[in-house]
Amino acid sequence: MELLSHFSTLLAILPTPSGGTPNAAAASLISTLSLWIARVGGLVAFVGAIKLALSIKDEGSKEQMLAVLVMVSGFMIKAAVQNLGVFNIPATYNVHASNVEFQSILSFIGKWTRRVGAVGMLFGAVNIGLSISSNDAAQKVNGLKSLSSGGIVVAVSSILRTFV
Repeated sequence: MELLSHFSTLLAILPTPSGGTPNAAAASLISTLSLWIARVGGLVAFVGAIKLALSIKDEGSKEQMLAVLVMVSGFMIKAAVQNLGVFNIPATYNVHASNVEFQSILSFIGKWTRRVGAVGMLFGAVNIGLSISSNDAAQKVNGLKSLSSGGIVVAVSSILRTFV
């Protein structure tokens, strides 16, 4: 029950929603979300820095690497949403333009995912071919795994529009 008593204080620090057009409301929401996501990214970076400072005394490089990864990921989150001007979203964006842009991005992601899957299939096929000449069963299994995983990536990226 003590937690619920602090809920009103939390709501007081949030900005009040803007009235007006839907574009203005969306712009306000986007700027508010980017501000809070940047703050969360800063907190993640801070936690990573504290974790790194505490793990320097230890001999375990695994803990230090994990701390550096947490810190860097926090900085990346903060930098990604700090300046939304890099996305160049016009103020007069309409539904049709956003759908066209989304479909363009979706086809770009699908095309490159299929290419990466095809490369995985290629490596798997080459691995199978080399394992046949050396008669290595473990290499054959790894080749089959690579070939099948590449095929799954190609198949899923081909039906990407089904999921979105």
